[in-house]
Amino acid sequence: MAEQETKVSMLKVWMIILLWPAILAAADPASKGAKMETTPQSAADLLELADSSFQQREIAKSFEQYKLAAEAARAEFNRPIEVEALAQMARTFLTQGKGDEGKPYLAEAASKADDSDALGWSRFLGVKGRFEWKANDLATARRTFEEYYNYCALHNLQSRAIDAANMNGIVAETPEQAIEWTKRGIEIAESCEAEGQLGPLWNNLGGIHYDLKQYDQALECYLKARDFHWRFSGETAKLFADYHVGMAYRLTGQTEKAKQWLRPVLSWAERIGNHSAMAQACDDLGEIEREAGNKAEALKLLTQAREHFKADAYPEHSPAIWRSITERVERLEAELK
Repeated sequence: MAEQETKVSMLKVWMIILLWPAILAAADPASKGAKMETTPQSAADLLELADSSFQQREIAKSFEQYKLAAEAARAEFNRPIEVEALAQMARTFLTQGKGDEGKPYLAEAASKADDSDALGWSRFLGVKGRFEWKANDLATARRTFEEYYNYCALHNLQSRAIDAANMNGIVAETPEQAIEWTKRGIEIAESCEAEGQLGPLWNNLGGIHYDLKQYDQALECYLKARDFHWRFSGETAKLFADYHVGMAYRLTGQTEKAKQWLRPVLSWAERIGNHSAMAQACDDLGEIEREAGNKAEALKLLTQAREHFKADAYPEHSPAIWRSITERVERLEAELK
C-alpha cells in the first residue's frame, strides 16, 4: 500500500475544497433573511447571493458579489455583513492558492470585526483560522478554530459550529483528537437535522481512518458519506463519493468490488472532463492490475493517470503525488523492457 501514501494530501484537498464548500461558506440558518428577490438590493441579500456562488465554486463571480455586499453594507452602516463580506473576499483568494492577495481584505475585516456581532465575528474567525492553517501555523490555527467553535456554540450558530468542529479535526494534533472533533461535528449535524452537512463530515472521518491505515473503518465512513452526498450534494461531490468507496474497497482487498465502483467513476469523470477524478480512478485501477501481475495493463492505466495528473497541474501543486506516479510508471516501463 505504500504507493497510496502520496494520495493523502490529494484526498484532503478534495475533502476540504470540493466536498465541504457548503459548510465553509454558508452562514448559520438563523442568519438567512427573507426569500431573495430576483434582483437583490440589500447587503444581506447580496451576501446570500455571494455565498451561493461560492458554494457552487464560482469563485471569481462570488468575489465580485462579496464586493457589492461589502459596499452595500457600508451604505447601510451594517458592520457585521461588511465584515463577513470582507472575510469571504479574502477567502476567495485563499481558495485559489493566492493567500497573499487575500490578506489585505482579511486585515480590513479584522480592523472592523467586533465580538459583539455574532455573525461577523464568527465568519472572521473561520476565515482567519483557514489562513493560519494554509500558512502551516497549526498551533495558532488550533487556537483560532477552538475559539471559533466555542463562540459558535455559545451563540447557537449550529451550522458554523459544525464547520468549526470540522476544522478543529483537520488541524488536530493527534488522530484521536481529529476523530473526536469530527464526531462532534457529526453529532451536532444529527441533532439539528442538518443532513446536508453529513456527507462531508463522514467523508472527513473516513479520511482520518485512511491516514491511519484503518481501511475497514474508512470504508464504513465512505459508504455513509456516499449515502448523504447522493441525497444532498452536487455532481462533483457524488463523483468523488463513489471514487472513495471504490478506493476503500481496493485497500481492503476487495478488488472485484473496487473495479465495480472505479470503472463507472472513470467513465463518469471522462464524460464531465474531471481530470483529478480520472487520474485517481486510473491510478487505483492500475494498481489493481499491477498487484494481479498484469504489468502491461497496469502501465497503460498508470500512464493515463499521470497524464491526467499533469493536466490538473499536480506537478506544481502536489509534487509528491506527481513524483510517486512518475516513479511507478518508470519502474513498470523498466520491468517490461
